Amino acid sequence: MTIRKSTALGLLIAASVSTVAWKQGGRPESFTVNGNLSGYKDSIVFLTYGTFDDTKIDSAKVTDGKFTFKGKVEEPVQGMLFSRDYRVRLDLFVDKGAVSINGSTDNIKVCGSDVVNDYALLNQEIMANRKWVNGLFTEAWNVKKAGDTVKAKMLEADGNKYYTYEYEIRKNYIKAHPGSPISARELLMYVNNKTLTECLPMYEGLDATVKSSLQGQELTRRMELLKKLKTGNKALPFAQTAVDGKTITLENYKGKYVLLEFWASWCGPCRAENPNLRKQVDIFGPKGFNVLGISLDKTRDPWIKAIEKDGLTWTQVSDLKGWNNQVAVAYGVKAVPANFLIDPSGNIIAQDLRGEVLNEKLKEIFK
Repeated sequence: MTIRKSTALGLLIAASVSTVAWKQGGRPESFTVNGNLSGYKDSIVFLTYGTFDDTKIDSAKVTDGKFTFKGKVEEPVQGMLFSRDYRVRLDLFVDKGAVSINGSTDNIKVCGSDVVNDYALLNQEIMANRKWVNGLFTEAWNVKKAGDTVKAKMLEADGNKYYTYEYEIRKNYIKAHPGSPISARELLMYVNNKTLTECLPMYEGLDATVKSSLQGQELTRRMELLKKLKTGNKALPFAQTAVDGKTITLENYKGKYVLLEFWASWCGPCRAENPNLRKQVDIFGPKGFNVLGISLDKTRDPWIKAIEKDGLTWTQVSDLKGWNNQVAVAYGVKAVPANFLIDPSGNIIAQDLRGEVLNEKLKEIFK
């Protein structure tokens, strides 16, 4: 099968100017989002918008597919329009002035300022790539059911390849548009402990106006935090309350290997990893391996029930502040599960180890 390596939309984006006109910071200015979506059946629609650290949410009544949102922004910011069942979900940028959303529920067009239009083109390319990927996986499933496992594997390989291609689309945009606020948001969403080295040159390439914007300042803070948490650096000290009310600190694990495991009772992938953690504790615990669970739960009861149901025998701490858990914030955790492996000297020696990758690392340490 021939795989598309580019789209017409991609060429349009590549040909667009590298800097879009926008106003940075200052006094908040009004915006209006007017929508008209044929086929929209619900009586309400929602809009989130803002910087990563200060996101607002609003709702609007829908009459015959028409709706209106009004608000204020200091600069162009990421937003999302969505229905209560998420069958309609649209990523967009919100900017001062008028933003129009028109079309049908499965073919939505966004129009507004230069930033709004530029992001709409980027999002169209991303959505086209996702549609292509979904098609490949669907075809793989169908041919597999028909008994052609060889072709199914080839299609799955193509699907995985173009699933990761979305990151290339986003990175290419950042590199080609150093003067756009969109690039600051895209880079903020992409950078993490694993991609930091790759992201540093992209960050340095951003225009000064982008770096000094609200989203640029968020990005700068994130980059600086991740630099502190690079593998090889000293782990950051902390203290938090355990299930039994005792205060647990990182200092308690001095001279030991400890895995800081960030999780939550509501996190499916976290719970799915727990059986493997139990197994590794059974095997390597006697040799000096420890786990410290740090929960991002907000209420005590679900947290305690999850510990009991999953049979977690290691120490568990939480301040029950959800995503604002003080240890999670200090360690830059934006998604769970996440973990940091600390050696007896208090250095971070690995991050985000799960499944067989964790098993092999522990075998290497305790061989």
